[in-house]
Formats: sequence, structure tokens, C-alpha cells
Amino acid sequence: MINLLDRFALAHTQVTRLQADLGEIVPTDQKISAKVELKLTPRKIPVEQDTIQYQVTARLICRGHREPEPDEKPLFTIDLVLQAVYRQFDGESMPFEEFSQHHASLTRQLYPLIHHQLQPVFKQFGLEQVRLPYDLVNQSPDPAVQRQLH
Repeated sequence: MINLLDRFALAHTQVTRLQADLGEIVPTDQKISAKVELKLTPRKIPVEQDTIQYQVTARLICRGHREPEPDEKPLFTIDLVLQAVYRQFDGESMPFEEFSQHHASLTRQLYPLIHHQLQPVFKQFGLEQVRLPYDLVNQSPDPAVQRQLH
């Protein structure tokens, strides 16, 4: 698999959606498990001055449940959408089809950016005990944190 970060630089990011719901006040000693889903969707954007660039929409949905027995209804739900524009800086012009085949390699950069956006939300909700994995790519399987990458 091609690592797009070797040929593309992050040119711009913008949060276009942030929806967060807290179902109830949660004690600070309450153990919470979180299910994290991250989906990346590449998109073509118009070429500017012979510069190859593509947009990636990153959508993260995080749902937290009480441990040890999760309820049907989540304690909290966070839905964040981040738009990222990548500009090619090295190599021959990469066609969109090839970029889209390897876009999952961008997770390594985008997930920490999203993580950074979510930390203040957790703090505002009084959920400092929630710790998302910082690097989804290199995490060992942990039954408390489920991951889904597209």
C-alpha cells in the first residue's frame, strides 16, 4: 500500500460538523467504554495552477457506554466531520483513482487532528475519564474500544 503522506501534504482542514449529546450527568469515577468509528471519503476538487490536490472527508462517530454492562442508550454520542485538503508535493501527478485506493494511509495524520478537536468536548461534558486511543493504526486490539476504519 502506498503511504500518501510521502507524496501529499495537508494544506487545509475545517470542521464542518460537530454534534455532541450527553444523555445524563456522569460521575467522574464511572467507567466508560467507547466505540469509535472513523470513515474517510476521498473527493475530487478542481485543479488549481497545475497543483494536484484532493479533499478527504473524515467522519468520526464516538458513542460511550457505562461499564461493565452497557445500556442500550449511549451515555454520550459525538459526531464530528472534518474536511481536509491534501496537495501533492512529490512525484508524478497521482490520478484520483490511485489516491482513493490508498486514502486509508491518511488516517495516521487525520485521527490525531480529530482527537485534538474532541478533547475540549469531553472536558466540557465532564468526561475527563474518557481516553480515546491516540493512534488507531498501531493500537493492539482492546475489547473496550472498538474501531472501524473505512
